[in-house]
Amino acid sequence: MNFQDFKRLVRPITNKIFLLLGRAVLKAIENSESTQKLQVIGLSEEIISDVERFQEYGFETYPFAESQVFIGFLNGNRDHGIALVAHDSRYRLTDLVEGEVALYTDEDSSSGGHRIHLKRGQIINMTSLATILDADEVSLGGPTFASLRTLIDSRFIALFNAHTHAKPAGCAGAAVTGATATPMVEANHATAKVKGI
Repeated sequence: MNFQDFKRLVRPITNKIFLLLGRAVLKAIENSESTQKLQVIGLSEEIISDVERFQEYGFETYPFAESQVFIGFLNGNRDHGIALVAHDSRYRLTDLVEGEVALYTDEDSSSGGHRIHLKRGQIINMTSLATILDADEVSLGGPTFASLRTLIDSRFIALFNAHTHAKPAGCAGAAVTGATATPMVEANHATAKVKGI
């Protein structure tokens, strides 16, 4: 057997190896099923459909079209692809330092941030136009909470508890003030709690 014969013999195997992994461009997502299904364009305008996209438990993303996708093909079969990574260089953060982590979207920019940033020094920096906390009670605490606690003491409690409700016409009794009503905001030395948020 000469070298050319050997190459012909192993060509089907090498072709399968070359087709095991590949890069592609995301064109469409079917997001209504239990697993996202992608349609991508791969080698030489090759259209590949029904590519499953596995994601980590508890973390879900919906990437934009034109994102880059890294795909694995089981047994080199181009009809059975699994998207391993979806990457979008258009929106990638470039201002993190080594060891930091951030959760972000395309709405994060230099002009206005939209991210949760785990920074060095055990600092969590949340940047957004609005923060909505959907809970009956929110507790904040810790050794560095004194400044926020002071702000709540001086402004929130004064705002909610020092107001006066006028006595409705025809009702007996005095006007109700915040001092005689149950406070909406409580603060102590360890934590501050805002009720009814």
